[in-house]
Amino acid sequence: MILDLWTKLNEWSEGLKQFMLDHDQSVILYTGLFMAGLLIFAIAFNTINKDN
Repeated sequence: MILDLWTKLNEWSEGLKQFMLDHDQSVILYTGLFMAGLLIFAIAFNTINKDN
């Protein structure tokens, strides 16, 4: 079960790796990914740092 999950994650990561290599000059893609990362960080940070 866990090995099947690990194999599937490896397959997905190889696909993602190839996609990123094929689109390495896309400024819009990397800007969007950076903004998505900042959004995820902000949501997680605000969730953890709740002051009552």
